Amino acid sequence: MKSRGSDQTLRAHFGKQLVVVTGGSSGIGLAIAQRLIDLGARVVLIANDPDKLDLAVDALGGTPGQASSLTCDIGDPAAVREAMATLLRDHGVPDVLINNAGFAVYRAFEQSDAAEIERLFEVNFAGHLLCTKAVLDAMIARRHGQIVNIASVAGLFTLTPNAVYGAAKSGIIAWSRALRVELARYDIGVSVVCPGRVETPFFEHESFKQRRQRRETGLTVSMPVVVEAVLDAILRNRDLVTVPRYWNWFARAVHALPFGLRTHHALLRRRVDDLYKG
Repeated sequence: MKSRGSDQTLRAHFGKQLVVVTGGSSGIGLAIAQRLIDLGARVVLIANDPDKLDLAVDALGGTPGQASSLTCDIGDPAAVREAMATLLRDHGVPDVLINNAGFAVYRAFEQSDAAEIERLFEVNFAGHLLCTKAVLDAMIARRHGQIVNIASVAGLFTLTPNAVYGAAKSGIIAWSRALRVELARYDIGVSVVCPGRVETPFFEHESFKQRRQRRETGLTVSMPVVVEAVLDAILRNRDLVTVPRYWNWFARAVHALPFGLRTHHALLRRRVDDLYKG
């Protein structure tokens, strides 16, 4: 999928805008940031590893000061408050906030300990809400802004073994759609983008490396397609976007057709069974 706007249209829209990207030091976040830098936007990356952030800012290039970073663990409420206060003080109110940070583990729920469960929910759900809340009053006062939440197809239909991650992404979708209605009165847009599998450092967690490779893991989407879908969502203030689009049709079929639901659950049971083999 490509954004419907030409590069000239995109440059006119994003040029000189301030865009904040959480989880911006690698993967989808960094790719989005690079595209925005090329279009003339000012970008602030947020992530929890200062060394990776420095490397990311250097890699982005652009004009002096066009790319910058803030170190913040979005799973830590105190760190979010401090980082966002620094953002507003030093950079101003963002035109666009892209909540992209996240991680998953490939384990059944009963295999995860309480600390891991809590961390998954803090980073994949609560952190998005807290980052948004920290800048929302300033956006409302200005009556301008766009919030883009990167969820996952795992939030549209059951996809496991990673139940907590899927639950968090389902929550992000529900929250995004409610927030879109609430903030329309202030001319603030809210979009949620649900990509399928994208080959990124997301899958470098040891639990993914240890799993059995199955045929469905070959259903991937390229990074440029995801990036253009995010830009299109912002440009057109779209509600919910799946990347590729066929995942939206799949989600509807799974929920609407009894045969589709049985087949899908049988596939998931085989995935879970693989965890306990060997």
